[in-house]
Amino acid sequence: MHPAILLLTAVLMAPPATAHVHPHTFLTTPEIIQARGYPAQTHHVTTSDGYVLELHRIPRGRRGGGRGEGVNAVDVVSSGKNSSINTKENGKVVFLQHCLLCSSADFVMNDPDQAFAFILADLGYDVWLGNVRGNVYSRRHVRLSPNQREFWDYSINEIARYDVPAMLTYVREVTGSPTISYVGHSMGTAVFFAMMNYHPQINNWVRVMAAMAPVAYLHNSRFFKIYEDYLELLDVTAAKLGIEEFLMNDPGFAKLASVLCSPLSPVKFICSAIRLFLFGLNSDYVDKNYQSVILAHNPAGISSSVMRHIRQFNVSRQFQAFDYGATRNQREYGSTSPPRYSLARVTVPVGLFWSEGDWLVDPLDVRQVASELPQVVLNYRVPLSDFNHNDFMWAENARDVVYGQLASLLEAYN
Repeated sequence: MHPAILLLTAVLMAPPATAHVHPHTFLTTPEIIQARGYPAQTHHVTTSDGYVLELHRIPRGRRGGGRGEGVNAVDVVSSGKNSSINTKENGKVVFLQHCLLCSSADFVMNDPDQAFAFILADLGYDVWLGNVRGNVYSRRHVRLSPNQREFWDYSINEIARYDVPAMLTYVREVTGSPTISYVGHSMGTAVFFAMMNYHPQINNWVRVMAAMAPVAYLHNSRFFKIYEDYLELLDVTAAKLGIEEFLMNDPGFAKLASVLCSPLSPVKFICSAIRLFLFGLNSDYVDKNYQSVILAHNPAGISSSVMRHIRQFNVSRQFQAFDYGATRNQREYGSTSPPRYSLARVTVPVGLFWSEGDWLVDPLDVRQVASELPQVVLNYRVPLSDFNHNDFMWAENARDVVYGQLASLLEAYN
């Protein structure tokens, strides 16, 4: 059931409550960044297959010391491959890539001393936040409309082949830094691993890659064991109905979520139930006062084929390209079966960050990933058994149990 339906049911059943809309509910990522006292920039890059992607940048921390000091760094818009922004070279450029159904907002939805993007900015990093095609920030194309089915005809294949390479190329050109650090969460790791099968030369661009909740193999995933029947039904139904876009919140739902998930709401338990369904066993590490903002920004939308591709990782027990079926596979790949992605092609130093409380990414699957990557320089288990998949993004204690170790890894390669 869509989260909006659950929340609407809660509205109809609940007694009247005093509306309390969190001030961050309707803010975009750049606006959240500015509200926290940081400079924010908005950039656009067009992929070779025509998608217009929006990137967000925090060029420096609250105390300065980063890039872009010579410009007005509030909502600077730069389109295309050329930028007029002059930056000084300090070598500390980092690119953050979000998870499935997420956006750049997930790296800034916490207090400045708790959200990872802000932590890195205050450490002197030039922080870039990516947004893949189809999410709330990247819904433009040079000739297609989101109302057209062709717009949504993409999977992790295209995100890995076009989106991430285009964004990394743009970041290198704007900053003048030939090498950058990469941090991914969940799907943000899968697209990095897959990208090296299309563009192995990008290994030379990346100093170090940090993988939070690394996704490649998912056949031991508890999430799929619990929800597989439901997910299969959802997949089949979506295909029959021709549903191409999957789960993007709108302003009406954002307001609804903010009111019903606020600390004063008598039905705020529904919000915890939604988080349980989507992300696994709830921990107590997410600020309940900010839960409404999180659910107002998530899910951020994606193609149904990307959702299907993630499920294929589980069903096939392989880390492989999208399976279109024999006929189209033959046309796309020259074979009736999709090719496998090889982790051996990821030659950059990689740090793995995982948790036993993660319902989606099981420790057994992480072990297989670690065994196939050529250069695992850190294999870090979060020392909390109930730390779940999205606690990597939103938990108040993520700074203590994850980000400190992750920042040390990045510093070691800068």
